[in-house]
Amino acid sequence: MTAEEVPSGIAPVRRECLRTLFQQIPNSFAAAGVVTVYICATQAPFQPWRKIVGWLAVQLVTQVFRLWLVARHRRIPADDDGSKLEHAARLNTLYMLIAGLVWGSTAFLFMDIHQPITVALTLCGLYGISGGSVPGNAYNPSGLYAFVGAIFGLVMLRFLLIGQYAYDVLGLASIGYSAILFGFCRVQNRELKEGFAIRFENRRLLAELEVEKTEAQEARGRAEKANLAKSQLLAAASHDLRQPLHALSLFSGSLQSLALDDEAKDVAARIQSNVSAMEKLFNGLLDISRLEAGVVQNHREPVSCQDLFDRLAGYFDPVAEQQGLDLRFRDTDLWVDSDAALTEQICVNLVTNALRYTRTGGILVAARRRGGRVSIEVADTGIGIAHADQARIFDEFVQIGNPERDRSKGLGLGLAIAQRMAAILGGAIEIASVEGRGSRFSFSLPGAAPAETPKAAVAPDLMQGLRLLLVDDDAMVREGACLLLRQWGVEAAAAADLVTAERLISEGARYDICLADYRLPGEANGLEVIVRLSARRDSPLAFCLVTGDMGAEVLAAADAAGVPIIHKPLHPARLRALLNHLASGHRAHQAVA
Repeated sequence: MTAEEVPSGIAPVRRECLRTLFQQIPNSFAAAGVVTVYICATQAPFQPWRKIVGWLAVQLVTQVFRLWLVARHRRIPADDDGSKLEHAARLNTLYMLIAGLVWGSTAFLFMDIHQPITVALTLCGLYGISGGSVPGNAYNPSGLYAFVGAIFGLVMLRFLLIGQYAYDVLGLASIGYSAILFGFCRVQNRELKEGFAIRFENRRLLAELEVEKTEAQEARGRAEKANLAKSQLLAAASHDLRQPLHALSLFSGSLQSLALDDEAKDVAARIQSNVSAMEKLFNGLLDISRLEAGVVQNHREPVSCQDLFDRLAGYFDPVAEQQGLDLRFRDTDLWVDSDAALTEQICVNLVTNALRYTRTGGILVAARRRGGRVSIEVADTGIGIAHADQARIFDEFVQIGNPERDRSKGLGLGLAIAQRMAAILGGAIEIASVEGRGSRFSFSLPGAAPAETPKAAVAPDLMQGLRLLLVDDDAMVREGACLLLRQWGVEAAAAADLVTAERLISEGARYDICLADYRLPGEANGLEVIVRLSARRDSPLAFCLVTGDMGAEVLAAADAAGVPIIHKPLHPARLRALLNHLASGHRAHQAVA
């Protein structure tokens, strides 16, 4: 029973003391029996047997009374409010008083001043039985006071009646001995109470810990449900938002391809700029979802740090020059064992962050050998980060120094994505920063031996004459995509669902590429459309799933089916790169065949 379960009544510590008192009483029968035998055996040579037997009979009667007390205690229910326990404790004190009188009576029965040995033998027995009663009665000191007080009260009275100085001194010494026993009993009682109090406190703390553990588990369950609901809402909302954004991107791309005056071109550019800003938000959320879904693979290979820096310089040199910043990449011959795409994305995010928060000075990107590993570092002379903020900058949507949420300063996803990608590579991004003086971000990778890399050839534009089938239920997306694709020289056809797509193919149309939206009317989604069409003998040669969903289940399903996936909204440049990639793949396959 815990402290909280104790019914109202006496205090829990007092209750525990009384219960323990009665639980250990049976152990005291042995001690009483030993001393009783001792008294009888030592007095037998000096006392009439009738006197010894009479005292022994009274002693046995007191022990029977004690047995009755123990049995009575065992019948007290566990949920008693304490009143019956207190009554039993008072009866036990009464027993101890009676027992003390029985033991103390030996001073009158067996002490013969004409035979001093009887005095010594009797006192030895009384000292032994009284000293041995201290531990057992420390749970209820009143019992000891009654027992020891009765014994040595009668001893003192006996010695006073003798009327001799030596016996008076011996009586006073016995009284002093009893006072010492009282002191021992009080000390033990205090220690026992403190021990019981600690036990109850520990039980209380354990009970609170269990409650807190249960609450934490419930809170975790609620958080997981909320996270699932958030993911489902994000997946659904992203699809609904991406559809018009996707169509808008396609139409704006077509608009920029037309012959327009300067004012119209400026409007078209502004439209595309805003579409690009929304694309960045969706792509950031997509990266987070892909990382959470666990579909981002780690394909390790030797990666040249110098080649990586050269690509980064191509991306960022114009940006740094426009901002008036000095962006330097330290030449290096180091190689790392890593995933090239993940490593590059981490560096892109770190350099982007450095450029965003550096007003004057510059950024240095370098690779340094650290034992068997290579540390890639991005240092800047920017605004720096306060120590209190350094732990939370890797959380989603956290931006230091951008309280107005200026979107030109990013969305607060770059560092969070970079940190998760670093974890996939088996490391972590570290930061050293001084507020107002700049920051240094770094992550380490295993070193690798250099590998031969063939020179990349410039890929030709394969748009002309490409035959493409688009399966999408949104009429605006179909119209915008076909308009843009035809401007590129692509023979584009569109279908709203699987039935229409199969009818177009059955009518004799042949397609090089099929792009299928994931969410379609009817029972078949885009992934199932791809599976059905790829099973036909006259199927398109290459497929790609196009979706606005960011749910983990969609990403995992596409990854398991081996179907490439691209997310809406599609910027015209990304769409053109995708089609070139798919076209070059299937034409390389034809050449081999």
